Amino acid sequence: MWLTGSMEAGDIQAAAKRLRQGHETITFWRAQQARANADGLWQYLVRAYTAAARAGLMGDDLAKGKGKAGVVSAGRVQSATLGLIVTRDRIIEGFVPVDHYQAKITLGGGELTYAPAPPFEGAKGLRLQEEGKPLFLDRDAMQAFAQRLEGASTAQILEAETKTTAKHPPLPYSLTALQRDMAKQHGLTASQTLKAADAMRTAGYLTYPRTEHGELPASLFNRRDLLGILGGAAKSHDSLMPAARLAGRRHCLEDSNAPRPRCFTDKPMNHHGIIPTTKTPDLSAHSQAEQLVYLACARQFIQALLPPATIEAMKVAASVEVEDVLQRQPALFSGTFKRTIDPGWMTAFGDPKAPKDLPPLVTGASTPIEAVRFHEARTEPPKHYTVDTLLNAMLHAGRHADGEDAELLRKAEGIGTPATRDTVIQTLFDREYIATKRQGKQQLIVSTPRGRAFIDNTPSMLSEVRVTARWERELDAIQNAASDTEARQRRDAFITAQRDFITQRIEEVIEDVEDAPEAISDTRNGPTENMLTAARKIAASRNLSLPEGIETSFEVCRTFLDEVMQQPAPPTDKMKALAQRLAGEHGVTLNGELTTFQACKAFIDKHMGNKAPTPKMIAAAEAAAKRYRVKLPDDCRTLVAACRQFLNEHPQ
Repeated sequence: MWLTGSMEAGDIQAAAKRLRQGHETITFWRAQQARANADGLWQYLVRAYTAAARAGLMGDDLAKGKGKAGVVSAGRVQSATLGLIVTRDRIIEGFVPVDHYQAKITLGGGELTYAPAPPFEGAKGLRLQEEGKPLFLDRDAMQAFAQRLEGASTAQILEAETKTTAKHPPLPYSLTALQRDMAKQHGLTASQTLKAADAMRTAGYLTYPRTEHGELPASLFNRRDLLGILGGAAKSHDSLMPAARLAGRRHCLEDSNAPRPRCFTDKPMNHHGIIPTTKTPDLSAHSQAEQLVYLACARQFIQALLPPATIEAMKVAASVEVEDVLQRQPALFSGTFKRTIDPGWMTAFGDPKAPKDLPPLVTGASTPIEAVRFHEARTEPPKHYTVDTLLNAMLHAGRHADGEDAELLRKAEGIGTPATRDTVIQTLFDREYIATKRQGKQQLIVSTPRGRAFIDNTPSMLSEVRVTARWERELDAIQNAASDTEARQRRDAFITAQRDFITQRIEEVIEDVEDAPEAISDTRNGPTENMLTAARKIAASRNLSLPEGIETSFEVCRTFLDEVMQQPAPPTDKMKALAQRLAGEHGVTLNGELTTFQACKAFIDKHMGNKAPTPKMIAAAEAAAKRYRVKLPDDCRTLVAACRQFLNEHPQ
């Protein structure tokens, strides 16, 4: 059954009527096998790095601590995400601010900015930014330019072009978009948002939340479904009712001829945008996070059904007959101005802003210069990531790659999936690779010394987004193979290549270990908590003393466990007491038969075999006989050995 519309009842029923043959989709399965197997190989790299770090070969921060903090965690998406954070933090720390200057003029109430035309090669007092935009660094030259502008009376309008465009409402939420908005507006983490959305889905109030898409299948654009969804949402909260009625009148009246909203599409997708169902929730019975998530999804869906806003934009270019800072004449200025003609969907859940008029500028006109402004600014570093911006960076990871890699990541919709990105971020927190830092109302995400140590002590390719890009290229080739034979060949080649990649990294770790024997011998690696717990229990049960240094030395603890585990285990106190009681009942003298667990068990089994089973054993045997529809042998009610054998042969 091939589900490409939605997970709603109507589309599932339609898909069930159009079952596809297995050979039509088997290449998709081969691609999934390749992905799962290749991802699984990373666990061996985790073990190698953990061993190296515990041997002191990866600095003082990694593999220190209990539980998850004692593991050097690595993963295709996890390491790339950590790489984004560490790189951003180091750019911020190494950032050197630059003072720069501008001149602006006001024409017809609108302010235009000095904008000379390229080329800029060879110009003094100027630095180009990455996008090619010039920064003017000579304060005296810009001030002198501003003074010349003040001496001019008019500017010539070279262009005043006006265009009217439609601003469509945002699509219903994808999971990443929902998580970003919940983080930005309400401070919820990605995990908290997903948990709340899952809860509302389980209760039947929201559609499936783990989706990459905001679009909706065209099959949902019908009067019955829209009325049901709008009615269910509108009854949940008074704030939704007016906009829901407006959307209903637009699309659900018998004579409605409104165009289909752009959120509805015929293209196939795994899961559609998150929208309300026809079921109305009692929001007071849900947590605050669940209320916020439901209301956000409902508002977003209702907005998507409303008409687009109409925006008028004016692009202006002007010149002033003075010499600019590049010794060119005339000096050129530009600006863009916008106004809202019809707010459309924008007023559904908020008050409309007062409309602004466009400046009365006309191409070819000579216009008085109303004001000149000298502007002084300083460049700022990029901002630390927040949950919102980190999710966006993972979604748009192609911006951190070049060429074909960037295109592949765009097609794959970034690194990770909507269902896993929150887990990846939480894993980085759990491993203490990242932490939060409050700045005002924001919780910034910053790398820790442990996270930086991972980046610094592992090959750079592990933390580059292009690794995922190249995976997607290979997986796409498997999925689109012409036959299952070709798909299997490509799958096996892909898994082999990934195995070789991981093997090479592990061999590098082994070489580092072999080349640094002194570092290993000088390192005191503590035992794990599980090892210490086991050692204490065994020592107590066998009346042994723990050797000196066992709590601080991994080797001492392991040697102790190896030695005692090779020795026969002693019986428990309960077994000893039972054996002694049985010996008394049968007049048997114990001759050292209580020294080992196995010998004591054999004695108990031998002398309990002729005893009657307990009422609880008989009841269990009778229930088993009924369950298996067999007759219970008579001796099961009189001999414990027979009853125990029957229960072993007929387990629950």
